[in-house]
Amino acid sequence: MSIYAWTISKPGRQSTKKVGHLNEMLENLRALNPTGSTPVGFVTLNANVPDNGIYTHGEGSREEWSVSWTKIDG
Repeated sequence: MSIYAWTISKPGRQSTKKVGHLNEMLENLRALNPTGSTPVGFVTLNANVPDNGIYTHGEGSREEWSVSWTKIDG
């Protein structure tokens, strides 16, 4: 299983920076979502995650947050 360095940012909150497996990153993303599910736009990345990238949810809205990641092994 691959390991990623990732950062989750949300305006008005301290960024979360961690190193871990993809499922750990998804758990942290679920914590940002009031329904407790992985945001729909990000689910498609779960099937074939690129080695690095950035995803922004709700850009310009009150629900805006982003995640950036880089694969560091595997």
